[in-house]
Amino acid sequence: VYQGISMRMKKLKVDDVVYAVAVHAGCGLWGILAVGFFGNPDEGIGGNGVFYGGDQLGTQIFAAFLIIVWVGVLSTLIFLPLRLLGMLRMGDEFQEKGADIMEHSPSKAYSETNELSKA
Repeated sequence: VYQGISMRMKKLKVDDVVYAVAVHAGCGLWGILAVGFFGNPDEGIGGNGVFYGGDQLGTQIFAAFLIIVWVGVLSTLIFLPLRLLGMLRMGDEFQEKGADIMEHSPSKAYSETNELSKA
């Protein structure tokens, strides 16, 4: 799941440097759906999956849909105003030099800091 979504994100040219979409969205949705497939009622932890004759998959799909809607609405409410105000991305200088050089204390973390900050 992770690998497939990571590759898809690269193909779509989505800037996700920490692979948050692959980890949280992809693997999280798979975790929700997997219970609907593999939940074993004999284990006593509330599973009722399709592979064990259960009908929990529909509930899990509906729950995944609700989560997608919830996250989409809240993300839009947060990120759209930031984008309209020009506060969503760093400035050109930040992007060229990197946030480590511009904001943090790279002299403690990188040995080539002096060379990077001169660039």
